[in-house]
Amino acid sequence: MKRILVIHHSASGGTRVLVSAFLDGASGVDGVAAITRSATVADAGDLLGADALVFATPENFGYMAGTLKAFFDRVFYACMTDTTAYGGGTESRIAGRPYAVLVCAGNDGTGAMQSVDRIVTGWRLRKAHPGIIARRVGGEAGSSRGDLARTDLDAARELGQLFAEALTIGAL
Repeated sequence: MKRILVIHHSASGGTRVLVSAFLDGASGVDGVAAITRSATVADAGDLLGADALVFATPENFGYMAGTLKAFFDRVFYACMTDTTAYGGGTESRIAGRPYAVLVCAGNDGTGAMQSVDRIVTGWRLRKAHPGIIARRVGGEAGSSRGDLARTDLDAARELGQLFAEALTIGAL
């Protein structure tokens, strides 16, 4: 069975809604288990056991959520292997695994997306989808108020299905 791991943080619930839509799409595909872990409890073992990764975050001050950043701080080097006898050389233990990013944004969301992409570059993950930035509508710019557009939730659901299907046929 292939495993998609969704690591997420959601304070106001918008990111959780995006993750739920992604899971709805992935759950209909046989041979794939899509599991979620809060960024507060996820660990390196979760990453090492996954075939594909999704990082889901709200946009906070034009950046990823601090909780997701703390997750990366906590597990980054645990997913690396020392490649030299004297230390200092490192190689990613999860290199090449596909990933995507889901952002729930009050502004444009690009800073949050870029901050995740920048960090996982060190693991040499392969971005398999440009990601989804779901901007809240009906609230004030920069706030956690407002709703997510149906088109963004549909896109997250479709991404879940496509990720799962691609894993089953070896396309990811």
